[in-house]
Amino acid sequence: MGTKAQTMKIRKMRDFSYLIRLTLVLLSAAVISWGCVKIYPFYSERILDLHLSENELHIKLLRFVILLPIWGLICSFFAFGLAKVGNWLHRNRFCIGIGIILGATVLNISGSSLGTWNFWLGRDGTQDLVFGVLRPIRTDEYVVGTPLAFAQSYNDYGYFNALIGDRPADMFIIKDAPVWFPSEIFRPFHWGYLLLGNSAGLSFYWASRLVVLFLSAYQFFLCISDKEGNGKTRALSAFGAALITFAPLTQWWFAVNSLPEMLISIFVSICCFDCMLRRQENWIRLLSCAVILQCAGMFILSLYPAWQIPLGFVLAGLIVAIILRYWGKIRFTHAQVVGMVTLFLIFAILMGLIFKESSSTIQAMLNTSYPGSRMSKGGGRSIWLMFSSLATFCFPFKDFFESAMLTGNDVEVAAFIDLCPLGVIFAISNMIKSRKADFLDCYIIAIVIFLSIFAIIGFPTWLSKLTFMSSVTSSRTTVAIGVCNILLLVRGAAKWCENHTRTSKIVVACVYVAFAVATARLVFRPYLGNLLTLICLLVVISFVAALFSQQAKVNGCITFVAIFAIAFSGLSVNPVQYSTRPLTDQPVVNQVRALQDEEPGVWITEGNDSARLANLLVANGVKTFNAVAVTPDLQKMKRIDPGERWKRIYNRYAFIEMNVVNKPAKHLFKLTANDAYKINATPEQLERLDVTYVLSTNDLDKEKFDGYRFVRIGKTINGETPFKLCVTK
Repeated sequence: MGTKAQTMKIRKMRDFSYLIRLTLVLLSAAVISWGCVKIYPFYSERILDLHLSENELHIKLLRFVILLPIWGLICSFFAFGLAKVGNWLHRNRFCIGIGIILGATVLNISGSSLGTWNFWLGRDGTQDLVFGVLRPIRTDEYVVGTPLAFAQSYNDYGYFNALIGDRPADMFIIKDAPVWFPSEIFRPFHWGYLLLGNSAGLSFYWASRLVVLFLSAYQFFLCISDKEGNGKTRALSAFGAALITFAPLTQWWFAVNSLPEMLISIFVSICCFDCMLRRQENWIRLLSCAVILQCAGMFILSLYPAWQIPLGFVLAGLIVAIILRYWGKIRFTHAQVVGMVTLFLIFAILMGLIFKESSSTIQAMLNTSYPGSRMSKGGGRSIWLMFSSLATFCFPFKDFFESAMLTGNDVEVAAFIDLCPLGVIFAISNMIKSRKADFLDCYIIAIVIFLSIFAIIGFPTWLSKLTFMSSVTSSRTTVAIGVCNILLLVRGAAKWCENHTRTSKIVVACVYVAFAVATARLVFRPYLGNLLTLICLLVVISFVAALFSQQAKVNGCITFVAIFAIAFSGLSVNPVQYSTRPLTDQPVVNQVRALQDEEPGVWITEGNDSARLANLLVANGVKTFNAVAVTPDLQKMKRIDPGERWKRIYNRYAFIEMNVVNKPAKHLFKLTANDAYKINATPEQLERLDVTYVLSTNDLDKEKFDGYRFVRIGKTINGETPFKLCVTK
């Protein structure tokens, strides 16, 4: 009896101690979070070079709410210990992920740079900006992707949208906008738009892709590295997931060309394939098969061959490796075979529906001047770029400018910080030590060599076609090479450290740190000054220490620091934006919508930024001729170009700039970029294109036109004036 009472007393003391520590964690997190909220404007001005106007209370509260769980997690490490908190995070990772997605959706926050519309229209660009800076360079996101997704709400989420241009645009196959269609099952991140509407849908889109990418990468690395299932590779797997999810390349391309979807589909399908071969239960195998097929659809419908083909090579090797892991033990019952065949038939039917609806779109795009059928032979990429990705850690804090050895912008230069060639060294050394070849390591090393030769030296035309690399440019190999190097790191680091002495690890670590920093400085000079070089040095030291330290307590602490560093950089790429008002509540657009509701017609935007502004009108339900040409309308263009003299220019996916002239221009169409052209049209030509209204930065009512005039029908707002095209002859 006394023992029982003593046990109860000890339990109560533990519970009391737990409550005290939890209370201290929450209080500490609250105090630190509010302090960060107070000093954030100073950080934004000094580090991000962005002066914030006086923020409203709700923005400050949002900052506090976002920072509180982050600092709560950090404080909990000190209160409860790294191991205990780490185990808790691992056990509850899916619930935590769901909580983050729900929280972001409810709080109405996203990573979109749509606030840039305010800058362009002369308004406060920091309106509803919670954290970070807007990225004007990501026009494919806030000028194309997000506006077209919003335009779908005025189209009842139909497969074709008549608001864009004159010919109804295919919204499913070319631009991955939300569509009510059976095959939308392959695009789960659009479901927020369909079920919750635009604003919440945008928040769900950003948050769910980030969370699912991290969790799937973490599970994937556990799957390929933790054969015994003893949890020894959890820290390395978490580090690998962070290197993938928060990589500069991933974040700069996050909302464009479906890169997260490609990576998620690979990671999830491999985990499910492993589960399907390992487990015997009917329901598990059929569920795994269904998820694999959904991932297959997601990967196929990413529709960006420049990344899909190299990643497809990686995926093929992973599939073979999983089969070899269970070779000799793979058995399927008749019921399982019938179930999987049924699932494959459903998959084929859903993909067939897409082809049926979009066959004409696919045919049209294959015959365009751009993107058309690409023919690449690779070559021209510097070998030093493989070893200098460390410098891209700094891109969110200082805009990249051309260096002595490198041209391009932040987006094109961004890469995975994959610590190349450490992963290859680990894999080769481990195989030599064990005197046994590992299929997956050998295959991944071969893929790295194959893609590197293509990017640096290039292939003959016949070999490029034979290997399907003709649709891949040299710079686009960076994704697959980075994923391969990180995969080798996670698989090989622990075993390599076990096989080498402390002295060997220190020597290799020091040599690599010096090599990585020197290479980054060489390739990125003069961008990488002394301060940024020092930052890169500290970052790579934390990364290497996370790989080489094997003592549990030290490794957990260092790994957390390394993950925090890469996450801080990655999450600083895109802003944290509250609401969608910069896109949906612009005074100039509100006026246009009122005019359109009163007397519907076809609009164009003319003058400054006309190509971009057209998409803003479409996002708000206004039919606009010169919105981005998802697919070219050749028949319509024949009305002003009957001889098809300019077909090479307008037969492309493109932004369309409009310029009204008073007499036929020598150059009716003018190509300004691969994906942009200008139309110099007279009022008579606009009439042939069925244009009714013009939103212009010019005083068109003061110009003289033969047989036509423009009548001002509204106020000038932010430099934009609405006009109606009238015939006077």
